[in-house]
Amino acid sequence: MKSVERTSDGTGDRAPNRECYRCDRDVAPARLFRLVSEPPAALSNEYQIAERFCCPDCAAAINLSEFAERVKARARRSDPQ
Repeated sequence: MKSVERTSDGTGDRAPNRECYRCDRDVAPARLFRLVSEPPAALSNEYQIAERFCCPDCAAAINLSEFAERVKARARRSDPQ
């Protein structure tokens, strides 16, 4: 069974948008991370390009914040060194 997200005004269930590939939660497309994995040329005959979508919580769990320029810039500004 999959979780169901409630509307913000509490009037009921909304239609599912797209599922996170890790946790199967329904998430609005505007809040999803699009993950694309492309194999190096030497392995392109054995592996295909893969695309998946994940929610912000799962993106944090796999440390995608490491790649966010805004997050890195904020960390540099607050660095006490």
